[in-house]
Amino acid sequence: MAPGGFVDWRGNTINKEVHGGVRAAWFLYVLTVVSNVAIIPNLLNLVSYLHGTMHMGVSGSATTTTNVFGATSGFALIGAFLSDSYITRSRTMLLLGPFMFLGYGLLALQAYLPSLHPPPCNIETELTNCKKVHGWNATLLYTALYMSAFGDGFIRVCLPSLGADQFDHEDPSESCQRSSFFNWYTFGISSGGFVGLIFIVWLENYKGWDIGLGVCAILILLGLLVVAAGLPFYRNQVPEGSPLTRILQVLVVAFRNRKLELPEKLEEAQEGCTGTRTCSVDALSQTDNLK
Repeated sequence: MAPGGFVDWRGNTINKEVHGGVRAAWFLYVLTVVSNVAIIPNLLNLVSYLHGTMHMGVSGSATTTTNVFGATSGFALIGAFLSDSYITRSRTMLLLGPFMFLGYGLLALQAYLPSLHPPPCNIETELTNCKKVHGWNATLLYTALYMSAFGDGFIRVCLPSLGADQFDHEDPSESCQRSSFFNWYTFGISSGGFVGLIFIVWLENYKGWDIGLGVCAILILLGLLVVAAGLPFYRNQVPEGSPLTRILQVLVVAFRNRKLELPEKLEEAQEGCTGTRTCSVDALSQTDNLK
């Protein structure tokens, strides 16, 4: 294991002259900007797509949109657990992030092929003649939506953490660069959303949902390819295993020791630390609180 718990993409010791720093962070900036060009406008425009193209009711469209965003947060929690416990953040993004590209690709395909969505109609004036998406087409729609949420959740949780890993907080100069990274990261989210709300929304409303969603899929793929190109330059934190295992070990030991008698004097507790066992009871004063 490398000093500080960081390795390169092959598991070797890092070289600060090669790995990490601003150069590695720039690969992540690209994905930050292009992913938010795609995500933010669709976050706000998805109700319009479900209501106008898939002919869902307004309440049903809003509920579906809310469920997708909630699922994104749930997948982000899973991604945080996996990247901290078992696989590195860069591998988590590159292995599971492409699901977002596939999700947007399926949405674009469904919007493009007339056989995969209901026939066009004005849902405001021809409500009785508008057929709601159903059957196989509905299955395809929900699959695409939750695939995009799946990939989005993993990218969303790993991207800022991987960026922070590129800077050593114990090094004064790199600590300042880490603060700058988060400033630029926030700027990338805002600038990407600004471009998306103008460009992507215009494409979807005036050129067609298939073109708008297709451009989003291409942007996400481009961002992931850029992140993959930076793989040799990243510092990757070594996963430390599941925290749940360590918590369970503490509970098991506490249960086994539940009948042990508390020493009346501190000296007796220190005498019990023999052999290879280490004892740090002298660091705390003895009290009767929480006995």
